[in-house]
Formats: sequence, structure tokens, C-alpha cells
Amino acid sequence: MSYYELWTIFSNWKREFSSREFARTFLSPNPRKVLHDMAKKGFLEHMGYGKYRVRAVEDYARAKNDLELGYALLRRAELHYALTDVDGVFIWTKGGYNAGRFFGFYPIHLEVLRSDVPRWKNFFRKAGRKSLLVNTKPGETLFGVFYVLHPVKKINAETVEGLKVEPLDETVNFCKRYVYTYEPALEMLDEEYRLGLKAKYGNV
Repeated sequence: MSYYELWTIFSNWKREFSSREFARTFLSPNPRKVLHDMAKKGFLEHMGYGKYRVRAVEDYARAKNDLELGYALLRRAELHYALTDVDGVFIWTKGGYNAGRFFGFYPIHLEVLRSDVPRWKNFFRKAGRKSLLVNTKPGETLFGVFYVLHPVKKINAETVEGLKVEPLDETVNFCKRYVYTYEPALEMLDEEYRLGLKAKYGNV
């Protein structure tokens, strides 16, 4: 039985319960680990010693989809990174342009050093977040906020509002490569930073 299936059973069992109640009701080789793992994954809320509350579906979805927390997590990271791809656009346009993402599916793209990939994966795992390497097939269905790692040999980054992001010229080049999607972003960037692009629809 998966933790997700157990969570749905909890929803029809008790809203709040103790670890002892769980152990008496459900046969498990390691009940404490099960409850610990489910709390870490966001299915349960740990309310104190041996006490748990079942998290409602809407609360679980809201936590998974909290974009602000998704970016705030990066501010706590001690590893080098640079937001890239659509996130370079999102940051440099000050949140003015976002493409291919919505609250239920929100990949955050960041360049990381190749040598740091295992540490990044461990960092996100400990934070209860999913991550995968760019251009790889995920082992499970991903939703909400998750992280796409772009391994590189060297990182060039600038700090914008507390977040590390690739240099503006790299973001501009990205927009030009995918101009049919990011032409409005080029106009925003041109206007904001006086880049002299003269970017207008159909004129890039």
C-alpha cells in the first residue's frame, strides 16, 4: 500500500490520532517511520509528541503549489545555482511574464554545477520536494512545484531580489531562440532595461 492510499484511508478514519492509535489499528513493521515519512511528505501534520492530524486535500495541494515557498527554498541553499530558462525570464521581468506553467504544474529551472547534482538532489529530498535532471523522464507523475536541474561546468549569476539568476543577456538570448513564445517578454525586457532591441510583434 502506498502512502497516498494510506492517506485516503486516514481521511475516512480519524481527523486526529496518536501514534499508539495508529500502531494498534494498522499492522506495520515500523509505524513510527511510516508516520514520520507521511508527515515529511505533507500528508500529515505533526502536532507534537505522538500526535498527528490528517492534512486535507486542499491544504496538501496548497502546500505543494505554494510558489513563494518554492523560490524561498533556494534562498536557503548554500550551493551555487542560477535560475534559467523560463525562470530567467520570470525573474528579469519581475514576474511580468511566465510561460508554460500554472499552479498545478510549476517546474523551477536552475543551473547547477555538475559536481553538485547529488547534493542538490539530497537538498530537495530533505525539503520534501521533487527534482529531476533536464531532458530526463521522471519516475513518477510530477505536479505542483518541483525543480529541474541543468548541470553545467561553470555558473554565471547575478542576484535579483535575493535570488541568483543567469545574466540578463543570457535570458535575452533564450527569448530570441524561442521568440514565438517569448516575444512579449522581449518587449518587457527592452522597455525595462533600455536594451535597444526595438522588439515588437513580428519584428524580432
